[in-house]
Amino acid sequence: MEREIGVAKRLGADGLVFGILKQDGHVDIGRTRWLVELARPLPVTFHRAIDVSVDIHEALEGVMQTGAVRVLSSGGAATAMEGSPCLTDLVKAARGRIVVMPASGITATNVAQIAESTSAREFHAGLSSVSVRDDLEARRFEEEVRKLADVLAAIAINEQTN
Repeated sequence: MEREIGVAKRLGADGLVFGILKQDGHVDIGRTRWLVELARPLPVTFHRAIDVSVDIHEALEGVMQTGAVRVLSSGGAATAMEGSPCLTDLVKAARGRIVVMPASGITATNVAQIAESTSAREFHAGLSSVSVRDDLEARRFEEEVRKLADVLAAIAINEQTN
């Protein structure tokens, strides 16, 4: 991982996503902190390993100790929609000290509901349901990204006017 961080920095990456759990299912704060420091000045996102930790709320506190700036999570569920009650709790517990970024199964049709229920402001959408093997699928992928961006822009405008 140390070598990969160096390569990513040399190639001009905007940020890195990683995270380490100990065998007992707790966040490995020490090793993750070391990698976060090695990655500087790039921001680090702790990945969804938090979702399989022994205690997701305790894990969030551990991730914050590592220096990561955000954490991807589905709230310990298969999708962010299913895990939205837990994500809501995580966003509240974070109190702005780290960004909790809902991930898994996020689409243009559900992102507004997830945003409203969790109070999250950043989202990870892999759009794995849209594969890109040819021009038609590439256009479909672009349309899905555009829809998602439009919904998020509408949410931002609504927040500014309220």
